Amino acid sequence: MKKLWPLIVFLLVLVIFVLFRSKNDQIGNSLQQHANSEAPSNAPPQNGSAISSGAVPATAITSNAFSSRAASPNPSPNSAAETNETPTLPPSTVLDKARVVIHNYRAAFGENPVGTNPEITAALMGKNPRQINFVADSGLRVNEKGEMVDAYGTPFFFHQISGQEMEIRSAGEDKIMWTFDDLVTN
Repeated sequence: MKKLWPLIVFLLVLVIFVLFRSKNDQIGNSLQQHANSEAPSNAPPQNGSAISSGAVPATAITSNAFSSRAASPNPSPNSAAETNETPTLPPSTVLDKARVVIHNYRAAFGENPVGTNPEITAALMGKNPRQINFVADSGLRVNEKGEMVDAYGTPFFFHQISGQEMEIRSAGEDKIMWTFDDLVTN
């Protein structure tokens, strides 16, 4: 009888593991179905986000469906846009999306992309060792010069503070950098 208990405990653990795994698979499938049926990426967010806090939104951390879409290897056909369009997303949301794609790049490669706006944008759009396009399906726009632009069509200013920290600046509504209406995040 003493030899039978370890076998019973092992079988019980195995059954619990199988049940737990099938439950997680159902949750994963449900998340994937939700991600496929959600609103287009240019729809306004349902809740506000703190831009200046530097906190990573929960969706960037917990949603595998979001990260798989954000890391799509194929560029979005509508990724380039005219810079004289009116904003379709709130300026703070566009800035937050830029912060998230930089965070996703850093998570994949261990450091931020470096260079000028066009160089950073190229790295985020697939000109990186793994050819991952972090900008696809993000709702971010790229102008004809290959620069990632804010909600008003002005190129972002990327200030590399360190390999792990980057300040992103939007010129704001006046489209002039370093004035009172600039939006900044890192």
